Amino acid sequence: MDIDAFNSFTTGKRKKEDEQDSKPKKKPKVTEEISDSESETEAKPKASSKKSASGVMAEEKSEKGDKSKKKAEEAKHSQEKMIDKEKSEKKKDKSVIEETKDKPMESDEDSEEEIINDTKACSGYDPEELDIKSKVYDNCLHEAIYPKGFVKREVDPDKPRAKEYKFTLDNFQEEAVKSIERQESVLVAAHTSAGKTAIAEYAIASALKNNQRVIYTSPIKALSNQKFRDLQEEFEDVGLMTGDVTQNESASCIVMTTEILRSMLYRGSEVTREMAWVIFDEVHYMRDRERGVVWEETIILLPSTVKYVFLSATIPNAREFAEWICTIKKQPCNVVYTDFRPVPLEHYIHPSGTNNLHLVVDKEGQFREENFQEAISKMDADNDLEKAFEARGKKAKRTTEQQELRSVVNYIVSRNYEPCLVFAFSKADCENHSRIVSKCEYTTEEERENIEKIFGAAIESLSEEDQDLPQIKGLLPLLTKGIGVHHGGLLPLAKEIVEILFQEGLIKVLFTTETFSMGINMPARTVVFTSIEKFDGEKYRWLGGGEYIQMSGRAGRRGLDTKGVCILMANKKMEHDVAKNILQGKADPLYSSFHLKYNMLLNLMKLQDYKPEFLIKRSFRQLQNDKGLPQLKERISILEEEIKSIKLERHEQVQEFFKLEKQIESYKEISKEIYHKEENIISFLVPGRLIHIKDTANKIDWGWGVVINFTRRKINVKSILKADGTGLMKKQGVVDIDEDKPVLIIDVMLYIQKKLEGNEIRPGDRKKDNGMLGIVPVMVPCVYNLSKVQMKVIHDLNDKSNIKRMEKFYFELMKRFDWYPPPLNPIKDMLIEDPKFIECLEKIEALEKKVKKLGAITDEDLQKYLKREELKKEYDQLSRQTLQVGAMVNHQDLIRMKRVLRRLDYINEDDVLKIKGKIACEVSAGDEIIVTELMVNGNFQKLDPESIAAICSCLVFSETKNEPVEPKHPVLADAYNKLSGIIKKVASVLVECKMDINEEEYINSFKPDLVEVTYKWCKGKKFEEICKLTEIYEGTIIRCLRRLEELLKQLALIAKTQLQNPELYEKLETASQKLKRGIVFAASLYL
Repeated sequence: MDIDAFNSFTTGKRKKEDEQDSKPKKKPKVTEEISDSESETEAKPKASSKKSASGVMAEEKSEKGDKSKKKAEEAKHSQEKMIDKEKSEKKKDKSVIEETKDKPMESDEDSEEEIINDTKACSGYDPEELDIKSKVYDNCLHEAIYPKGFVKREVDPDKPRAKEYKFTLDNFQEEAVKSIERQESVLVAAHTSAGKTAIAEYAIASALKNNQRVIYTSPIKALSNQKFRDLQEEFEDVGLMTGDVTQNESASCIVMTTEILRSMLYRGSEVTREMAWVIFDEVHYMRDRERGVVWEETIILLPSTVKYVFLSATIPNAREFAEWICTIKKQPCNVVYTDFRPVPLEHYIHPSGTNNLHLVVDKEGQFREENFQEAISKMDADNDLEKAFEARGKKAKRTTEQQELRSVVNYIVSRNYEPCLVFAFSKADCENHSRIVSKCEYTTEEERENIEKIFGAAIESLSEEDQDLPQIKGLLPLLTKGIGVHHGGLLPLAKEIVEILFQEGLIKVLFTTETFSMGINMPARTVVFTSIEKFDGEKYRWLGGGEYIQMSGRAGRRGLDTKGVCILMANKKMEHDVAKNILQGKADPLYSSFHLKYNMLLNLMKLQDYKPEFLIKRSFRQLQNDKGLPQLKERISILEEEIKSIKLERHEQVQEFFKLEKQIESYKEISKEIYHKEENIISFLVPGRLIHIKDTANKIDWGWGVVINFTRRKINVKSILKADGTGLMKKQGVVDIDEDKPVLIIDVMLYIQKKLEGNEIRPGDRKKDNGMLGIVPVMVPCVYNLSKVQMKVIHDLNDKSNIKRMEKFYFELMKRFDWYPPPLNPIKDMLIEDPKFIECLEKIEALEKKVKKLGAITDEDLQKYLKREELKKEYDQLSRQTLQVGAMVNHQDLIRMKRVLRRLDYINEDDVLKIKGKIACEVSAGDEIIVTELMVNGNFQKLDPESIAAICSCLVFSETKNEPVEPKHPVLADAYNKLSGIIKKVASVLVECKMDINEEEYINSFKPDLVEVTYKWCKGKKFEEICKLTEIYEGTIIRCLRRLEELLKQLALIAKTQLQNPELYEKLETASQKLKRGIVFAASLYL
């Protein structure tokens, strides 16, 4: 079945569902998958055919349409019969998980064989079947990808255009408009503020002129609201659908989120049959791990008659995306690409500890090497450890980061470089930075009056109690000074006030997170980065080139500025290559994040004639997977030659040597764990003890140092990773440490380099005399050895003279022992009696004797062997990849997910949906499996509406990283415990079915932190009161409550149509209504 048949079928099927509910059902009929020959016909037209791709698709539709409908009706009859049978058999109010938990795992051999055989069919991508034409214009590249044999449509140059502009179009805009005039899809890849919106407006004007419907999709609701307002100013007939709000849904142009469009496609909405154009804004968002799949799913399911306008940031693989569209839709797709910036940018570095700005990349994009070196040299004082220790000893006052930020912002405003965006990488940093400049005033008296008027009008619709909220009251004093804050934790209304004031030029300095760089049309003149590092959840890393491009692209307003200014506050020394990668890095390629979801699988299975393989094989991920095969084969061929070229005469001896060394290393690891046990080591960590520190993970020997002290303290993982300059803490499992449990930290005086190297402290080299003694915090796993020798420790090491005396004692002592003091014997001196430890030492001794018997192994032999093994490892890895490349992606996931659905009783052995499968189809606002189990287990029957809403909050909130706050209310606590039981049982089934999940992480992803908050809100408490119950940001609370209301509406519909339970329906409707009040559901200022 093709896409046109899909849309025809879904619409027809939905109309008939209600009529069929009461009719007698026939025996289930399992539809078979299309044959290989049918798949090929669908994938590409025959070379001999003279018909266009659209003609072939239309022909297939007419041949298959009637069969599809007939099969659907038969399957529907049989399916409903099975559901009636299930209802009569399952009268017990008990979770099906309970009923099936002891079932033996059913055999899935048939389904596995079916899927594995089907992996021979892939995306249908064949470069020989594509005609690619390229043309280069000034600052623009236009590539047109056509199906083989497609006849290009000619456009009458004298024909009046659908829309005229007051300005002259840039080349990339002109080429995109021409593509739309030819009724051809187009991907426009350009920088922020380049003028992509003009192209979207032309597509809308063209559709309206031809009496066609057009859909405009955006990734987030806030952007949809803003775009709706903008388009209303340009066109009259515009509607909005976001889930929260629906306005004028019968309009010719409808703005909606991508999720709404996806849902409409599965429901078979009439809108999807009538639309001629779909505009996907911010299509590079497709790379998002969680939500990117929605873009692919939607594009695949749209009718082949629809044409597309894709608006994207610059992406290097834009042509690959267009090839995908051309391959799966059998229609032309143009790529109009420009990396030209209408307003050129200048990039400056502000070195920490200075008051200087250094131009490092000029308006022509040239890297100024001399300026960069000068900027970095200004930071040398910070990297001179000797001076740093001296400054600390004298308690010298150094310029703080706060003072530097205030200085930079004041400089920007004084030079009329505002409006300015200041990017920080956390909500807390945004607010802290705004407080730093809160005593400054950047507005005139007239501007302050305008700000107060706009602010007053914006909050006028709020109740008095909501107007008195701390976040609302605290906003105005900053705003009147020309200072704003914008991040996800703010009240939606507060964010919109800030956006409107910024667009009006009344906010001069806006502190925001990087999410602001996505979509919202608010360019500035200057962009400031408060850090060149960001925390990615595990570690601090350099800012990526693609990230920098996206954020810095906000600088420079077209038509207003002659240049944009970007300032990078370098709070850490960076190497030349790092700086170039950030400041002149390339945009990130668009890689598919396609993955399977249960809701997706069940909705496709519900359509009967469709199988999940249909979607998988047409995914962008499948095409990217298929395209990788030639490169893989070429690399494998090269590796074969390289492996053959390495001649190693004593191969067996060298191989045995490495085998023995590996065994020795494993025994050393075991003995090391025992050696480091506190009961074995702690009594020897006395001040003055000589101690050998070694970072075995990175093969860095820090040499012998002196124990100064040891303490137990809690570790803030984020702070440690940021502050640790040795690399020692980073490599010792800090990320996995329980932050609430004190850890043993040893302060060791080590011989370290005087200058930082690559922002990290390094061991000093006594032969080069490049070091000094410095105190370094070390965790126990880096203790390599303890010495019998102790030396006197001088107190008050902040005094430079005392450090010099310590150095003198240290060097005299180390020279006496020829730099290797006698170590403590673990058994004789430390009295370690652990039998396993003793056994390990004996094994190590025996293995070392075997190593000696092998004779001398030369360094050349070792290097050859290592190189050969490295090449063989890569060869084996790539050989395995070739088995996957060209095959259907996600096929193992599909096997396992079907197994889960059968085991939990969502589908039968023929992939026909049961009642739980039908319920899960309707859930998109939460985890469809957990939600379905909650709906069928009967627990909601005993709860009041407020408690139902409270417990369901666990399904829409997962943000906090702190320990979960469980409800104390007895009824809520009991309901939460039952929910936890369901989650644990589902997790157990997922693990049994070999799903690739971390069971503990899955269980902990359902957070109870908003249960009490939601309950009190539904009980009528004020918003200010519920905010005091938690440390969660107000904006996050509102976002979750709005999503919860969407989930409750879905559950109410399920209770009414699927479960036919009027009592539960009333409870869910009441719960939804109790949520919808006050500032939580305040209308958007854009509407």
